[in-house]
Amino acid sequence: MNRLSQVSDGNGFLADGLNFSAYMDARVLAATTAKVHTIPAGARSVRFTGTIPFWINFGGAAVIPAADVTDGTASILILTDRLYAIPATATTIGIIASAICTVTMEFYK
Repeated sequence: MNRLSQVSDGNGFLADGLNFSAYMDARVLAATTAKVHTIPAGARSVRFTGTIPFWINFGGAAVIPAADVTDGTASILILTDRLYAIPATATTIGIIASAICTVTMEFYK
């Protein structure tokens, strides 16, 4: 697992992109079936990418909302690739999608 860093061009200027993480996991999700993924030791950031939109929850199971959630416990909807800092107390990531989906997670230290 590599440190999170931004790509630089030949002149040393920062470019739009991230360096390769060297630690990537993938989860194949069945429709509406939650999975819980263990965060690797030393990981501080994770970039999510999926074949369709999906929901995540750090530290617990992810849930697709069926009604309003107004108490701060809703899962996060991921529509496109997204980078998140991993909360210090989280050891797992809950993942769920409404249809068959493949999710990749690139972990960085």
